[in-house]
Amino acid sequence: ERSQPPSASLSLAPPPSFLAALSTAISIAVSAGLSTMLLLCFPLALVSLSAPRDEVSFDFGWRFTTGLSTHPAQSDEPPPASADPGLHPAEAQTGYDDSGWAEVQLPHDGLIAAAASSAACRDGCSGKSYIPRHVLWYRKAFTLPAEWAGSLLFLDFEGSFRKTTVWLDGELLAAHDCGYTPFRVRLDNATSLRRRLGSGDSAHTIAVFVDPDNGDEGARSHGSGWWYEGGGLYRSVALLRVPPLHIERDGLFAYSNLSWYASGDMEEEGEQEGEQPSGGVLHASAAVANAGSSAQTICVAFSLSPPGGGRLLAAASTAAVSVPPGGRATVSLALSVAEPEVWSAASPHLYTVHAAVMQSGCASSSSSSASAS
Repeated sequence: ERSQPPSASLSLAPPPSFLAALSTAISIAVSAGLSTMLLLCFPLALVSLSAPRDEVSFDFGWRFTTGLSTHPAQSDEPPPASADPGLHPAEAQTGYDDSGWAEVQLPHDGLIAAAASSAACRDGCSGKSYIPRHVLWYRKAFTLPAEWAGSLLFLDFEGSFRKTTVWLDGELLAAHDCGYTPFRVRLDNATSLRRRLGSGDSAHTIAVFVDPDNGDEGARSHGSGWWYEGGGLYRSVALLRVPPLHIERDGLFAYSNLSWYASGDMEEEGEQEGEQPSGGVLHASAAVANAGSSAQTICVAFSLSPPGGGRLLAAASTAAVSVPPGGRATVSLALSVAEPEVWSAASPHLYTVHAAVMQSGCASSSSSSASAS
């Protein structure tokens, strides 16, 4: 469940397990409707009892303002020529008083509420909207469960327009320039979080500075268009916790090859040649990362569920492979399916591939391959 009530704290109960022996698990929806390539591939978080994987909405509990503490935004004045907040701005510090800032939730356009101003936008500003593109600040206070100590923690930003800088407890973590691409910020290696998580003091503050300037007309040099593009955290943000041994972001991939009945092999009256595949082979791979301090021997169990769920159509595990500390391993195998249902706009049949990292019960498999680095 991604959403949560507006709250400054994150209190999470352990999620249900997928398999008792699993270290982590994720699934993707897979279409078997292409003859050579997979069209749809997107990750969904699953978890196991032994090593939970949590994704929590970070959309609530934000405070927001425009301008800098040293240069407050004025509705009828253009933004300053230089709006750089510096490496250690007051707004990013834990003790900064943001009680006067507006309370907002994401997704949020930090510009649209401003009144149009020909004085502030003498050339019309982006998209000829006459809405001044003042710099934006977001802050959010939160706490983390003590049992998350030793895990990898990330903030996933689905979209922020445009130039975005992120601090945690006053420590500069990351910057991202493109307003049209998602980005990830790692939290667990921040000094304050490493020192305090699990010690009983788990209160933190995330601060995000967004400069939405893209020039009066928009330009390739600003990475934007000529239309009104808004500004700020215009997409959702999620907090992700994974164990040190985990499937990497976008690390699960699958594609299919289909075989078709030859002419004269159709059993049902009215079927045309090439309409029904006789079988399919699903090629699945998973990239497993090991952020721990010692090598881990793992395998990955893949299974395939039919459209609508129900019994598994196929399942197998890869051969065991050793993942070095700080390294990764990619494992793969093939699953065969008889007479798969073809995807089409009229009949959008989607199969689901499950991939689970296992540290016990690994058996050799002639259909698997693995590479480690």
